[in-house]
Amino acid sequence: MLVGQILYLLGLAFVFFSIVFIIMNLILGGVGGVVIPLFALLNGLIAMGVGDMVIDLNYNKKKLEKNKSSI
Repeated sequence: MLVGQILYLLGLAFVFFSIVFIIMNLILGGVGGVVIPLFALLNGLIAMGVGDMVIDLNYNKKKLEKNKSSI
């Protein structure tokens, strides 16, 4: 569960900072390029998705075990 939450927060940080960097590049005239922040954005979105899947799978596993033990 902790791994999923850490992945989700790390992905959220990557997404936030890459969007800020892309906006800064567009305002300042594109000095640094946009390719690397786009890959950082993609990496952050993937990390958020994987973290969300890990959290959901862990939640469903605990829910299933609870239902199994109550039967």
